[in-house]
Amino acid sequence: MIDMFSPLSIGNLTLKNRFLMAPMENGMAHKGGMVSERLINFFKERARKEVALIVTGSIAVSPEGAGLPSQLGIYSDDFLPGLSELCKAVHDAGGRIGAQLYHAGRQATEAVSGLTPIAPSAMPCAAVNSHPRAMTVQDMDDMVRKFTDGARRALEAGFDLVEVHFAHGYLLHSFLSPHSNKRTDEFGGSLANRCRFPMRVLNAVLNEMAGRVPVSIRISADEFLDDGLHFDEVRTICRMAQEAGVSAVGISAGSYDALPYSIQPMFIPQGFLVPYAETLKKELSVPVIVAGRLNSAELVKDILTTGKADAVAIGRGLLADEDFVLKMKSGRWEDIRYCVACNQGCADGIMSGKSAECLVNPRCSFEEERTVEPSSNPGRVVIIGGGPAGMECARVAAMRGHTVILCDAKPEPGGKLDIVAAPPEKESFLLFERYLHTQLKELNVTQLSGTVTSPDDIRVHHPDHVVLATGARQTLPPVPGVDKPIVVMAEDVLSGAVETGHNVIIIGGGLVGVETAHFLGVRNRSVTILEMADELARSCGGTFLAHIHSNLQHFGVTVHTGAAVQSITDEGVMCNGSLIPADTVVIAAGYRSDTSLLEPLKQAFGQVHVIGDALAPRKIQDATREGFLCACSL
Repeated sequence: MIDMFSPLSIGNLTLKNRFLMAPMENGMAHKGGMVSERLINFFKERARKEVALIVTGSIAVSPEGAGLPSQLGIYSDDFLPGLSELCKAVHDAGGRIGAQLYHAGRQATEAVSGLTPIAPSAMPCAAVNSHPRAMTVQDMDDMVRKFTDGARRALEAGFDLVEVHFAHGYLLHSFLSPHSNKRTDEFGGSLANRCRFPMRVLNAVLNEMAGRVPVSIRISADEFLDDGLHFDEVRTICRMAQEAGVSAVGISAGSYDALPYSIQPMFIPQGFLVPYAETLKKELSVPVIVAGRLNSAELVKDILTTGKADAVAIGRGLLADEDFVLKMKSGRWEDIRYCVACNQGCADGIMSGKSAECLVNPRCSFEEERTVEPSSNPGRVVIIGGGPAGMECARVAAMRGHTVILCDAKPEPGGKLDIVAAPPEKESFLLFERYLHTQLKELNVTQLSGTVTSPDDIRVHHPDHVVLATGARQTLPPVPGVDKPIVVMAEDVLSGAVETGHNVIIIGGGLVGVETAHFLGVRNRSVTILEMADELARSCGGTFLAHIHSNLQHFGVTVHTGAAVQSITDEGVMCNGSLIPADTVVIAAGYRSDTSLLEPLKQAFGQVHVIGDALAPRKIQDATREGFLCACSL
């Protein structure tokens, strides 16, 4: 058995344990690629909490190779002061830091850099709507120099390791992959030809480092595209990299054309890359680092103690809980706030131009601003409503020293988390619910079951602060016949409160509607979605959207967009002048805040804090953030 917290040598670098922070985009650099104070605080917090090695997200070695406006750059000496400050901060916090050098290739866009992207072939990337040109031999010569210049700057800035990005469809990976490399010269075709330019870059970086700091690669174990790069060839590439002199191999998966495998949503199994790591471990003598939905302490322990990999690279798990490694070390596994793999605050947020945030952790990217400090005037806090907003508010208020009473209609709080977790592949949301239940119990929050109907129901608790977190209720659209027995609410279907007939129409094609369709499809119902807009699930992020459509297609769900519902009859729904037959009509057409208690509470207690969907129906991330901030203000 291997000790998870034993040192690990990567070349001439010794790490204090086997926990790495995986390289991932975080959107925290200043526009143009300069290091920001926010980014320093973000990494420093993880280093301070026992992460042995932090590998930065992708650092662009050339202006046209930047994939995001707020992504680190290293293509000029102007970046050195900030990068040096970043390295020093991580070192002072007790950690080590690696620079991941990359060029986005065909996955860069003119919209970000104002420059034409370059790639092995002039093959657009649909995910980002790019229009690259094919690289010339002179371009390749220039790019080798840019990678080596980047490596030299990384060494000068104080990085402890340099990683060359061979993954995720970026420039070097796009040469390796037959999906994106359509060249007919000596740089395309056979594996040896496809490796020619990436290995030239790697060898140049190794020569530039000359053993002063170790060099690693990160590579997609499988691209998960029919015509993409697969594991049989990846194994050969990894052996070539080892022979060239790399000191470690980190594995990931996918590319932008197979995005869910790069930034795994909850429908990708936990630890799906571990078997690939096990195979590479048998073939390589350098350390093998594995990533990919490692949101289970038991899974991480098994990987490390049995030697399935030499180290784990945890990305989103360290957004969700900056104390992940500390809790693993102290055995407080039940206190870990696991990533639920929703991708809402991190991947979706970053792609929309924001910094990485987290649905379950409101402190993520606000490490200095959002601290939980003891209250200077502890009092009695009564919270009405036990959804994510109410429970997070209760947790943080109790941590600050308040006496907290949480009132919820259900015997066990959770709000809509059970319903959100009901559709297939969404059970990861229960990880957050279990975490909150554990914390409220440990913090001695008083939990009362029963509906609060008036101020008198809480007056007995003598509250100093009252928080309304009663959430939102589904709304009925103003459609004739909406009160017929044939009509049910989506939440009642998902909760199991009602059964539907075989032929089901769902009015509303937002996330609730499409998830209800998936739920019913698994149960062999014949489902039709009617959506007024011209597309489904408009608020859904890129890592989920294609999968949603695939599920609907798999279960034979009929979709009508631009659907004007005129009335509901005993036989079905009149839509755009035609009757669509149905045994059951499911309403998934929106929400309205439940504020029925607000005015009576104000009259009885003065100020009332309103949070979450009670303020406005939105996402769980908004509810969690408002619960946290409300508790910090009390």
